[in-house]
Amino acid sequence: MTVAEVNVVAQAFHDAVENQDAAALAELYHEDARFMPPNMPPAEGRAAIQQAMQQLLDMGARSLDIEPLDVRECGDMTIEYGRYALGLEVPTAGAVTDVGKYLVVHETRGDSTKILFDCFNSNSPLPA
Repeated sequence: MTVAEVNVVAQAFHDAVENQDAAALAELYHEDARFMPPNMPPAEGRAAIQQAMQQLLDMGARSLDIEPLDVRECGDMTIEYGRYALGLEVPTAGAVTDVGKYLVVHETRGDSTKILFDCFNSNSPLPA
């Protein structure tokens, strides 16, 4: 998977969050993928990932900018490390941007490459 292909996936994430489309987000993952967001249990499988994505959208996620910083190919897997800026609309605080880092493993199966593992976390400390 090339850096250009990784950037296409990053744009797909951006567009799906902007369109509030949890199904489109889930389609970026393999059927047996694992999504590991902070402060939530892992979502295992595409259906659970779609539910987790919907939960994040319902919690106020409105925009997502992803910047891949390091992309390494390892056979049929590609490891991507980067940073993100997640725009949130929080009822008690208004518009907030969370900035953090992520690690994603893409896997190619046949002629299809999708996300197998996805983990991210904020650079901000938890509220006291």
